[in-house]
Amino acid sequence: MIFPKTETPDIVKFLVLSQLIFLLYLLFVYLTKRINFSFLKNRKLFFYFIIIGILIRTVVSFATGEVSYLSDDVYRYVWEGKLVANDYNPFILSPDAMYGTPLADTTIYPKINHPWHVTIYPPVSQYLFMASYLISGDSISGFKLLSFLFELLSLLLMYIFVKRYKLPDWTFFLYLFSPLIIIEFLFSNHLDIFGLPFLLGALILLKDSKRKLFPLSVLLALGVLVKFYLLFFIPFMFFSFNRKEKLKFILIFGLTIVIFYLPFIMSSGFNVFGSLGVYLDLWQYNGSLYLLLGKFFSIDTARYICFGLFVSAYIPLLTMKRFKNNFMLQSLLIFIVYIIVTPVIFNWYLLWVIPFMVYYRNSAIISLTGTCMLSYHGLIGIFDTGLWSQMPILIFISYFPFFALLIYEAYKQIKTKKVNLI
Repeated sequence: MIFPKTETPDIVKFLVLSQLIFLLYLLFVYLTKRINFSFLKNRKLFFYFIIIGILIRTVVSFATGEVSYLSDDVYRYVWEGKLVANDYNPFILSPDAMYGTPLADTTIYPKINHPWHVTIYPPVSQYLFMASYLISGDSISGFKLLSFLFELLSLLLMYIFVKRYKLPDWTFFLYLFSPLIIIEFLFSNHLDIFGLPFLLGALILLKDSKRKLFPLSVLLALGVLVKFYLLFFIPFMFFSFNRKEKLKFILIFGLTIVIFYLPFIMSSGFNVFGSLGVYLDLWQYNGSLYLLLGKFFSIDTARYICFGLFVSAYIPLLTMKRFKNNFMLQSLLIFIVYIIVTPVIFNWYLLWVIPFMVYYRNSAIISLTGTCMLSYHGLIGIFDTGLWSQMPILIFISYFPFFALLIYEAYKQIKTKKVNLI
């Protein structure tokens, strides 16, 4: 077995198997695209595909037990939920600060990563962590259950999204059988899956002819309060509003943020961003342009250059006629810029671009959702010697299809003066 319950996992086999699964996924999507799969014409077959998709999710979610091999983040999630449930503030109390207290259990607490840091996760995430702890105590099964339920909700909303935006029916399968979704959120248990329903719900509301600004603003705020990545897209939506809508959005969005932060502010003042600053200043993982710049400049200089490039990208996206008031295109492109320049790109971050990937059937992003699994090569050293592996060739292989397809698609767009679909 690749992930046995009592032995060291075989990461090499996982890397090979993940790429084989991804190739099967691409083949399946290609075949459904080629036959122009229709929900109505192939109703029975579509029902079977849904059942298979749900069965895969059920098995992956609940048959993997209490061990999380590819990431130990879930143990911190449950621990922070335990803190909140016991009226402690994870924005000011690190796991190390609670050493020797009754809350320092023997199952979750010893597995927490970076225990000297306080949390970086916003309030809605904290309340969901608390809910998972209240469900199962010092166990990750409650978190798995919540992730599974949120994933089913995302599945339903993705179907509505495909229909509302009148996308080809086969595009739904880009999500239904996505290895990224199954591995990173149902096997590795990352929290971003809690934010996807809010993003999808907001995109669905955005398509209504009569814009419902109140629920739209609340959903966007809740998504931000799961993880801050949704902030990337909000400027594009904001500048598409008229003056009255902008004011209303600011009030509703801001008030929702304040309401959810208020319980933590009462015990920590405005120290409610925890270790986020440390993360932004020091973390680096699986970057592309950042690693290249690091060969010529200091780490700090490379980080500043990348940050400047990312912020600067908003200017043409907000002002150029080609992009202006095209929220879907602007959002896709800003996240592509982020992928290129960021010092830190964990696989699960790609979840936030998936709705826009589905909308445009962007082959560069699709390729990266599979090849990104090669980044787990670092765990080979962790399990074998306790040291992080460094295999630049696998980083190159994982990014090569993404950049090659990106350049090809950009060339086609320049040549045809329109956004190309695969």
